[in-house]
Amino acid sequence: MISDKAVEIQRKLKIEPIEGSYNSYAVRDKEKRDWSGNVYLACVAAILAIAFFT
Repeated sequence: MISDKAVEIQRKLKIEPIEGSYNSYAVRDKEKRDWSGNVYLACVAAILAIAFFT
């Protein structure tokens, strides 16, 4: 489903200087995991397991 709401994702950036270079930096992105898909999948699997064993 596509919605028109803007979602802000806060990311933690880790900036490290690159060895052997002058004024060059590596930017590493530390993004938090989105667990909503896994939680949904676990709920569906639990419902199917309960339905199967009853």
